Amino acid sequence: MTSRRVIVHIGAQKTGSTSLHRFLARNRDALADRLDIRVPSKGSLTRELGRSCTLFSMRPAKHEADLVALIEQVREELGNDDRVCIISHENICGAMMGRSDVRDVFPRLSDIIRLLEIHLAPYVPDYVLYTRDMEGWKRSVYNQAVKSDGYTGTLEEFLSETENSRAWAAVRSEMESLVGAARVRVFALEDETTAGRPGRQLLGFAGLSDDDIDTLEPLAGRSNQSLNPKALEFMRQLNQLALAQPARKQVAELIKNNQSLFEDGPMPSPKA
Repeated sequence: MTSRRVIVHIGAQKTGSTSLHRFLARNRDALADRLDIRVPSKGSLTRELGRSCTLFSMRPAKHEADLVALIEQVREELGNDDRVCIISHENICGAMMGRSDVRDVFPRLSDIIRLLEIHLAPYVPDYVLYTRDMEGWKRSVYNQAVKSDGYTGTLEEFLSETENSRAWAAVRSEMESLVGAARVRVFALEDETTAGRPGRQLLGFAGLSDDDIDTLEPLAGRSNQSLNPKALEFMRQLNQLALAQPARKQVAELIKNNQSLFEDGPMPSPKA
């Protein structure tokens, strides 16, 4: 066993992870003497780890070997450093509801944690999960599923399909049964007190004081905002057309960046 402390922030999606990553990246130099920050960025190992966890959660047999290889790469990079390491990606917990046929809250989480436990050894990580009021979270997940994952159903259909999904308490219990309660922290997004400095609970768990956090440069504005209702409905109808992914991505970016076009007047249709 190594004495180096490793914290794996596994998500969940739609609990402020993107803002957290921007905040940590913005303050990487200020934190460099205390924290080894590993957040997703273009070409980064952390970004590939999150992507691989998503794919594994949907097709374990096909993607397990790739995920194991990535975890082992992460382990090799952890040597020769005694700082607290934070590895953070919202998709480590697996695919979000609304993607492909996923309609429960992280049904492959146990399998992912088992692989992390085996292939990060001798490192013994702590695990952090952020939660959010389930009703509001599902609505935000629906918006993201339509925007990013091609979900074609209405909000009412999505809520019906996910009506029997498990609660956060069940997810926490599952994590604690795997690694022990001492190595699990579950923080509520609603308990974050400073929007410009997200992840305060996580950073406190990593050893920073409130004064330490308050000296960090805050963010200006939010990221990954939900689509307004008419833009979201246009995107949902667009998903029903089954466009090729490159074309869909280009149109999705246009919609996201020009939501004012959908604020007034009758609802446009991509089928027109």
